[in-house]
Amino acid sequence: MHITRLFMMSVALAILAVNGSAQEKKIELTMVKYDGLKQEILKHRGKVVIVDFWATNCIPCIQAFPHYVELQKKHADKGLVVITVSVDPTDNKKRVDRANTTLNENQVMLRNLILDEPAEVWGKRFDGQSLPFAYLFDRRGKWVRFRASETPNYDAMVEKTLLQMLDEK
Repeated sequence: MHITRLFMMSVALAILAVNGSAQEKKIELTMVKYDGLKQEILKHRGKVVIVDFWATNCIPCIQAFPHYVELQKKHADKGLVVITVSVDPTDNKKRVDRANTTLNENQVMLRNLILDEPAEVWGKRFDGQSLPFAYLFDRRGKWVRFRASETPNYDAMVEKTLLQMLDEK
């Protein structure tokens, strides 16, 4: 009788574990056009916003995810919002699927968007296509752009500027 009870408890725990993992939140990109991205940023006016642009073929972009997740956790109460924007081509289902998989594998629990614009369009709007790059918006909407290819100590400079913006009221 005791063995049967232990077996039943084990089965029940296994079922709970499977159901619990199936209920984990799946991270998925939200597709936006340039104007949708602009609206997303504007709805956070009064907060400090980092918009991190990335793609699945950019290793430094993916390596930066844990840092952005940690910044969000650490500074959300001070008014920080971190938004990631994939520039992977939306007409390539494999790339979109890979972008979603990348976010899930790295547990990027942030606001995750994918820009539904051709590279020629977003390249002109954002003045270039060199990844990674980020825009930081202060509480009034004034922005600063950082590109890894042009900014020595890119991550440190982004964080330093972010902390200065968070300290401004």
